[in-house]
Amino acid sequence: MKRTFALVVLLTALGVLSKLTLKDRPARPEPAPGEPGAAAGPAQSPGPADIRATLAAKYQASPAGDRELVARVADRFRQTAVSVERTDGLRGLRLLDRLDLEAVYLYDKHPAEFRRLRDILDDDAAADVLLHWREYFGLKRADDTDRGILIAELAGLSASQRKLAARYPNALPLILADSSSLADLVESFRDDERDLGEALTLLSLISLENGASDLRSAVRTVENHRSLALEAFRVQGLEGFALVGLYGPVLEAAGGSPPLDQALILLQVNSEYVDELLRTHRPETVAGHLGHVAARGLVAAAGSSPNALRLAVEFGEAGERALEKAGPDAADVVFSAYSDPALRPRAVAALGEHGAMALVILDKYATDPDFQQILKAYGPAVIPPVAAADTGPEALAYLQAKEKRTLGESLAKLALLATGDNGQAVIRTIKEDGLSRVESLASNQVRFYQFLPLYDVTHLANVLASGHTPTSGEMTWALVDGCFVVADVLSLAAIQPEGAAAAELARAEVKAAVREGSRSVGRDLAEAGAVGSGKAAGSAAAQAASRKLGQWWAVRSAGGFFRILERLPEALPKMSLEQVAAIGRPLCAKAGLRLSAWKPVRLLRDGATVVFQIPPRKGLKYLGAQVLQASVGVVGIQKIEEHLASRRPKTLPHSDLQP
Repeated sequence: MKRTFALVVLLTALGVLSKLTLKDRPARPEPAPGEPGAAAGPAQSPGPADIRATLAAKYQASPAGDRELVARVADRFRQTAVSVERTDGLRGLRLLDRLDLEAVYLYDKHPAEFRRLRDILDDDAAADVLLHWREYFGLKRADDTDRGILIAELAGLSASQRKLAARYPNALPLILADSSSLADLVESFRDDERDLGEALTLLSLISLENGASDLRSAVRTVENHRSLALEAFRVQGLEGFALVGLYGPVLEAAGGSPPLDQALILLQVNSEYVDELLRTHRPETVAGHLGHVAARGLVAAAGSSPNALRLAVEFGEAGERALEKAGPDAADVVFSAYSDPALRPRAVAALGEHGAMALVILDKYATDPDFQQILKAYGPAVIPPVAAADTGPEALAYLQAKEKRTLGESLAKLALLATGDNGQAVIRTIKEDGLSRVESLASNQVRFYQFLPLYDVTHLANVLASGHTPTSGEMTWALVDGCFVVADVLSLAAIQPEGAAAAELARAEVKAAVREGSRSVGRDLAEAGAVGSGKAAGSAAAQAASRKLGQWWAVRSAGGFFRILERLPEALPKMSLEQVAAIGRPLCAKAGLRLSAWKPVRLLRDGATVVFQIPPRKGLKYLGAQVLQASVGVVGIQKIEEHLASRRPKTLPHSDLQP
């Protein structure tokens, strides 16, 4: 009990002592004015003039440029400038001057990134790069991933590479993607601003979204075939450049024969066959084939079909004659419809001998086994008789549709209705009785003896005597001939010599009109079959053609695929970037080059969406101007977004960039 009471007294004494110790002391009187210790006034933060004077005094021995920088930053950022100078020195002030508020943001929120940028500011080029891209840093303020990647890669550039990026700020994405190759390439151009501009324009069309592999392939093509690659790009756009990447050694070996624009078209159209040749032949050999085709004047034909060069190379003079007489469609018919090694040379020979007529018949009866048999047995000679008879139905349709017909055409119509001749019947006749049975059908003119009395009746008798089955045409013409003979007999019986002479003259003229009318109509349709209606004689067949046939006809009426590609240089300046990329994408893909999509880029600024989009109608000229301009434009921002997309971790979503 005594111990408890003593403890309570002790605690109470300690509390009183503590209270007396902490009691406020009396206020100290203020000293009178003028007395020692008197203050000048209340405490204040230094003003702009004081900050400027303080920093200026610290750098008064520095170069004039640095003193101007310090004064400029002190006026704008005041106390922040003091803080930055205290921790990061003059380089920190230089970064503040270049990046403006974005530097303040980095200094406050991401000091490590601030110092990384600070450390690269050892030359004016680095400062200029940051100045050009200051707006983009503002757009990336909240994107820690992309901003960190960009700062890290900027820090990795050499002084010469930063100098290049400062000179061509829109090329920074290309430099970041493949810094060493780009620097060497630009250095190789030196003062050739025109070629350098075209090279950067070309490279800007290559996508960076999948990394630098596509860009490296393009740079390698320019390095290996510099003048050839740029000229091909001027002539045929991305397709021309891709062809140089694929067949540069062939074009170099060609040496301008044929000219580059024609050689590019030949290689583009016959790309698959050229690939096949290059697997077993040297580029000089392929270049020799191109030169030979050019010397024969077959560039247009060989440049209009993917099988035309193959036809000329594999069949030599026979193939060249087929191209000359039947055009580029000859190659398509030969290689798509005649795979039999025994039939294909026969088809080539027929095309070289009979041209468009053979093209129509070979295409129409390619799958007919009887036709294949007679073609293999008799060769090109079967084409004229089959063509002459085959056009009967089409000729009849043509004559029936014609409102005003001549006497010969009217009689031809009656004869065609009666005979019913057709190609299948002639093919069967040749197969069963030989080619001699139908040789008269191959004649290009009506012989005089066919007008003699009883010619067709006698011809019918000879057919029957030979054991052959007469055709419906032979039966019809014999009947017509017999009617004229009856008329002649009646005239003679009436003892009217002048009447007999008149009847004989009329009979000859009528038979001539009928035979020549029907034959000429059929011959005209056969010859014009490939030109007038897209491999189908008669206007009715053209109207019923498929969409594919309509496209074929549109290309053919424009002069062929070669003539269309030949005018591509005129069209390129009028195309948008999307159109240029769309045309070049297939060949570029074959060359291992993926192209930019040029879709709108959406970024965030203070929570609001900012859209960067190339105007829809702008093309290569706009792209070239953007690449060479002294400030960052839409092209530069689109390309840097592509590059960062390739560097961004694939598992992280990216909400700022939308497709």
